[in-house]
Amino acid sequence: MKHVWKSAVFLLLAVTSAMASGTTLPDGSEFPMWEKPLHFTKTYYVDGQARNADDNGPGTQERPFRTIGRAAQVLQPGERVVIAEGVYRECVRPARGGSGPEAMISYEAAPGAKVVIKGSAIVKDWRPGEGWNYGFDPATGKPVKAWELRLDPALFHGYNPFQLDNVIGNRYWMDYAKDNMSNYFRRRGLVFVDGKPLEPVELSTELAGPSPRSMNFFSEVHWSPLFQEFSPYAGKVWIESNGMTLHIRLANDDDPANHTIEITTEEQVFAPADRYQAYIRIKGITFEHAGNGFPVPQRGMVSTNRGNHWIIEDNTFEWANSVGLDIGNEDWQASRPPQPVGFDVIRGNTFRYCGIEGLGGTGGPQFTLVEKNLFEWIGWQDAAMMSESGATKMHGARDLLFRNNIIRHIRHANGIWLDIANANVRITGNLFADIPGDVNPHAVHIEGSEDLNQIDNNIFSDLTGGILIRDTNNVIIAYNLFLNCKEVGVDTISGINGPRPIFGHTNDVHNLMVHDNVFYRMGRSAIEFTNARNEADGNVYANPAGGPFALFAAGPFLRVKTPEPPEWHNLKSWREEHGWDMNGAMADITAALDPDKLELTISVKGDLKPAAAYKGIDTDFFGRVVRGDRIAGPFTDLTTEAGTRSIDPR
Repeated sequence: MKHVWKSAVFLLLAVTSAMASGTTLPDGSEFPMWEKPLHFTKTYYVDGQARNADDNGPGTQERPFRTIGRAAQVLQPGERVVIAEGVYRECVRPARGGSGPEAMISYEAAPGAKVVIKGSAIVKDWRPGEGWNYGFDPATGKPVKAWELRLDPALFHGYNPFQLDNVIGNRYWMDYAKDNMSNYFRRRGLVFVDGKPLEPVELSTELAGPSPRSMNFFSEVHWSPLFQEFSPYAGKVWIESNGMTLHIRLANDDDPANHTIEITTEEQVFAPADRYQAYIRIKGITFEHAGNGFPVPQRGMVSTNRGNHWIIEDNTFEWANSVGLDIGNEDWQASRPPQPVGFDVIRGNTFRYCGIEGLGGTGGPQFTLVEKNLFEWIGWQDAAMMSESGATKMHGARDLLFRNNIIRHIRHANGIWLDIANANVRITGNLFADIPGDVNPHAVHIEGSEDLNQIDNNIFSDLTGGILIRDTNNVIIAYNLFLNCKEVGVDTISGINGPRPIFGHTNDVHNLMVHDNVFYRMGRSAIEFTNARNEADGNVYANPAGGPFALFAAGPFLRVKTPEPPEWHNLKSWREEHGWDMNGAMADITAALDPDKLELTISVKGDLKPAAAYKGIDTDFFGRVVRGDRIAGPFTDLTTEAGTRSIDPR
């Protein structure tokens, strides 16, 4: 008996220590770190600008390779390639992976070097367009002057993105009566003028301006620009039906000869030649310009191609037509890999200007660490009805640790969307800001899952909705800060189109544990439960006009949706009807967050009583250990330190 007691004490201490490290998963286990110090037996060199560079040479510092692709063919486990500064226009196809954590293959930029790998080509020799009606300029009434280019087939290597629609796979989800289908049937190819994208149009006459005709037979849907919010207007492009002739009209009707014009020629920029490769590292490289299609399949500009144990750190992913990086099993229909996908480290990267997803992982990636990344301006394709858009979109993620990331300025997409059968996922210490929209516009969306998952110590600001739990049971939502949500801070949905069995039974969204969060300026409500089989305690709500326990003018605090009619509550009735938030509180709160400066200005005044760390969550937003009892929210000093603070978790 004494031995059992000692074992129990040891286990408790181990769990407590693990939780304080910020790497404890919801089931109490420690996230496994497999990385080892890297030592390489041989180093190859690539310098595309060196006069003596030669792919037939030895790849030494004195006689480097000209292309990264050549190095990718010769690298063996335990070897690396160091890449000199420059722009490399190629698709890198690694021939093999490493053999273990101490014998990885590494692709890395030379120290201080700006290495850019592009899936595009520079095109010249544009000529005045002919044979097509380009419309009349609305300002002058004169015919529009456009320029055309017939594409050389030699630009493409078995894949022409200008000949392919964005969606050619499963289309069962399409609703022609509700959505703008032109977004899905646009061509995959992108055109850039001095680094800025051209707006694609459907008709040659739209080079003059938007057509008054609706783009949808069933409803009034008109053309709108894709890039105007974050990229200066550079012009428009219309693509002939065969995908081999482009017609452009530049801003200010300028001559293309005065500019550098690039077109995407590759589906992917870095992807192994064969599937299932492991132990590959990519560091310090910028990847740009991929003409890839909408998922599924997830075929990223950079892809692990169903591999495992990759380290992808300090890279930049920009201007993928669809997915920036995929780390999963590619497709729902894919065969089970010989070793489960996952065990990847995605650290310190920037994902920017990706049309559908920054990071994708379908097919159940396991033990994936996603930390200290920046995701911004993802989702510009405006294809949210497809239900695949997100700064991060994974299916069946297991034992995922998603921490210390910045997710901001996301359009027509979720922040992170975990879809179907996710288990033991922890989302902690992240900043989600500026995610508006009407279709799937949530910072965190967990769908169709049964096992325990956890969302803690995050900041949510200036969103349509904070967290959506859909057809999912067993979620811990604790110590988060919600600011300025247009609709709901923590929302739930079950059975939108009827009962939805997960693992043989219907998940009606029960056993949600919403504890010790802070809510300020929720447009509709702070918490909406699908049913009463959930719990809430220790949450702090901003005082409305009229004082504590009053219904604020914009709507009630809290809601229980079923059974009909739905219940609307303030804190007083929430307690009386359900016994929830008996340790909750009202507070006078003012707050504002700047997502670009990464600064939070906040003041919280109220009787916030410290309590024991819920579920042993004893780290704060920055991963610092909290000693003893703690108050609600992701910071321990909310009530004592008013003013402006840095909130960059990286």
